[in-house]
Amino acid sequence: MIRLRTLTLLLSLALLSGCGMLHSVAQSGKLLAPERFGLIPIAPHLYVEAGTDEATRDRLRADMDRAEAAILKAYGSVSARPTVQACITENCYASFGGRDEVAKVFGQRILLSQRGLNWHFLAHEWSHAEMSTRLRLLAWKRMPQWFDEGLAVTISEAPEHSENHWQFLISTDIPRPTRDELLTYQSLQQWLAGVHRFGDDKNFERVAQGQPTLSPVYAAAGHEVRPWLAQVGSQGLLQVIQRMNKGMDFEAAYANQKQTP
Repeated sequence: MIRLRTLTLLLSLALLSGCGMLHSVAQSGKLLAPERFGLIPIAPHLYVEAGTDEATRDRLRADMDRAEAAILKAYGSVSARPTVQACITENCYASFGGRDEVAKVFGQRILLSQRGLNWHFLAHEWSHAEMSTRLRLLAWKRMPQWFDEGLAVTISEAPEHSENHWQFLISTDIPRPTRDELLTYQSLQQWLAGVHRFGDDKNFERVAQGQPTLSPVYAAAGHEVRPWLAQVGSQGLLQVIQRMNKGMDFEAAYANQKQTP
């Protein structure tokens, strides 16, 4: 029974991974027992790599509070209580299945790389966890990836994905998805294909070469969702979730709410 439960949890992590795919089920399984693989608890639901200095620990505790406040503001309440596991070295991040991305979420487990140790990326992944908590399974499977990511971008306010970054992409004529193309990114696979096509997944190499980061797809998603959330607020967001849980397609729920004064 214990083995079956463990296997079920591992498969759940694989199925619920967002902002990227798991490197392997075995590696993701380490997230279920962080203390056995070099992480230590420093606050409820917060683990850091052993050897993390006290200043970084204090900052991460504050980042947890700020990220939670961002989720509260957007959703009106907080349902998800994800376990956050923060790495301060790339070796730690890779050992848990991380690759070139800044952060990842696996169901109710958030994995941060040393490049994502701030409230912005914590709130981004927390938004994914919050959405998956509030949506029933069938509704969650119908939620388009572009909206889930755009909402996370909006909530997290990361400069790398901001409206200013979007305007920079326009002014410098950097290739970016049109709105029509963005709305075709329904599944995680379609989203990742777009991310690869427009180079959002090349930022690890850009930073290593001293170049600025570029995030055309994430910025496009934020550009679409940001004004919508500003207009409808948490009440409008919750109504979309409620309608989807009752069986309505996302497009109908989103359009309906968008037209509501």
